[in-house]
Amino acid sequence: MCGITGALTFRGNYSKDFIVSAVKKQTNLLAHRGPDSEGLFFEEGLGLGHRRLSIIDLNEASNQPFTEQSKRYTIVFNGEIYNYQHVKDELSFYPWQTSSDTEVILAAYIHWGPSCLQKLNGMFAFSIWDSFKQELFFARDRLGVKPFYYYYDQNIFTFSSELRSLIAGNFFTPILNPDSVSDFLIYQSVRTPHTFFKNVWQLPPGHWGLVSGINFKINQYWSILESPQSPFSNLNYNDTLLETKRLFTNAVQSRLVSDVPVSAFLSGGIDSSAVVATMASLSQTPIETYSIVFNEKEFDESEYAQIIAQKYHTKHTELLLKPSQFLDELPQFFRSMDSPTTDGLNTYVVSKLVASTGTRVALSGLGGDELFAGYDGFKRFKKFNQINYQWLKPIGSLIAPLLPRNRSWNKISQLLQSSEWDLYSFYSNNRNTFLKRELQQLGFNYNGNTSWIDFQNNQLHSKPALSQYSISELTHYTLDVLLKDTDQMSMASSLEVREPFFDYQFVEFILQVPDKYKYHSSTPKSLLVNALGELLPHEIIYRPKKGFSFPWKQWLRNDIRDFCEVHLEQLSHRQLFENQSIKTIWHNFLHDKQGITWLHIWALVTLEAYLSENKL
Repeated sequence: MCGITGALTFRGNYSKDFIVSAVKKQTNLLAHRGPDSEGLFFEEGLGLGHRRLSIIDLNEASNQPFTEQSKRYTIVFNGEIYNYQHVKDELSFYPWQTSSDTEVILAAYIHWGPSCLQKLNGMFAFSIWDSFKQELFFARDRLGVKPFYYYYDQNIFTFSSELRSLIAGNFFTPILNPDSVSDFLIYQSVRTPHTFFKNVWQLPPGHWGLVSGINFKINQYWSILESPQSPFSNLNYNDTLLETKRLFTNAVQSRLVSDVPVSAFLSGGIDSSAVVATMASLSQTPIETYSIVFNEKEFDESEYAQIIAQKYHTKHTELLLKPSQFLDELPQFFRSMDSPTTDGLNTYVVSKLVASTGTRVALSGLGGDELFAGYDGFKRFKKFNQINYQWLKPIGSLIAPLLPRNRSWNKISQLLQSSEWDLYSFYSNNRNTFLKRELQQLGFNYNGNTSWIDFQNNQLHSKPALSQYSISELTHYTLDVLLKDTDQMSMASSLEVREPFFDYQFVEFILQVPDKYKYHSSTPKSLLVNALGELLPHEIIYRPKKGFSFPWKQWLRNDIRDFCEVHLEQLSHRQLFENQSIKTIWHNFLHDKQGITWLHIWALVTLEAYLSENKL
């Protein structure tokens, strides 16, 4: 796991000294992502930078930028290729210099070109310079686990693992995109491929690009909407369980490939317990597990984590988090925030505490809810699909104003008044933090960015209903919030997090499974639970679902109230918003008025903290 950056200039508009200085600045800002080594590579008009966190092949010969023997190709790579040994076996004729997965990517590209991406299973973002053709190739993994930001115009192509690093090169002037501010307030993050800045982009998952001279193109090599040709699409229920377990076990096993110890986050929920149980079944020695515990017992899940830790004899460490520690971490959290996030503090604190033990790699249960219908949104969508709204649509605008004014009914009201009755309308509405009407009341009149996924695609609608909702999650909230937060907040502490549920072969299979196999009201995540069988104790399966969350409502009203008030006051004076409306929403939250949640407040506080920290 690392940080990558670089710049390719055109038409000689930048001097060599400027490029060297700029790429060094970009690379320095990625130091937290790779504390083990720094590498730089320069040619006429080109600079590449790399910061390394050594996980596979710890030898210095594997440091990057890495150039192969002929000196034609040079790579910078962030991530892990879990099947690199298998790919390496196919390239037995290649004159290997190292034992790294980095060199395997480079050899695969030399031999297969962009088609090499079909061979790779992992989380990755990388760029390869071809000095003979004067071309820069770049790519991102299928599900977007690793980030790739870029800016392009007729003078420069520059990229990085983080926005702040990209901006630091001073190749362009960052201009705030108001539609992306809308995205953040509505959806908790900016929608791919957009960023918080105009003309600065994220490479979408499953895509590659090529810069050749002033020519620039982006192509897609994998789509979550497409159903691959699979011998498993018509399995009966028992065979589906066997295949689910086999693929999940393979996903976990492949993520244990490392030259340093691999540990795991353990909350005591089904997903993290499934990961730990599978890890234990594959390991000859006790694995290390970590969980966060609270003094506030209504949020504390330590008793469930202990059940798994004791069953599998893990080396378990409990890390106590107090409100005072939380407040102390806020300034550094905001400094670590490459993109504004309302959810990233969870991962930031856990990662920092786990990294403080010396751990470098940890497995996470992220993704289980999205694949196995773990959220309430799946249940609501299932009901939504069973109702014929055609008769309701003409009178929706008449019914909506009569509904009660609480959070749930406000969302239903907005849905009733929407112009379409489809997956996109339902999903977007379900994931809204601020409703558009609420944004207008704040004096904010931007609509947000459009989705990068075509929700009218026939391939999407040919899938089972629950899989359609899974795809909505995986390409929006999961991609733009959970995976982004996991990357930026774990790497802030130089910790690599691996997510077995995001193995693309596992995802492809689960999305083909019929709803009747995937969901049973009596058993949460029934397909996963039944596939793993006795690996998961009854107490874990049927425990009350809490999810990993902080006691935000109490903290915002008490422990960090002053902090919130200062930031909301600053935000109220920005031209983006109507002054009094910010103060009104804060007053309503403090007095527990219906419809105002802690998330409304924290989104506004976070926005101001990000704008202030980055002098926007």
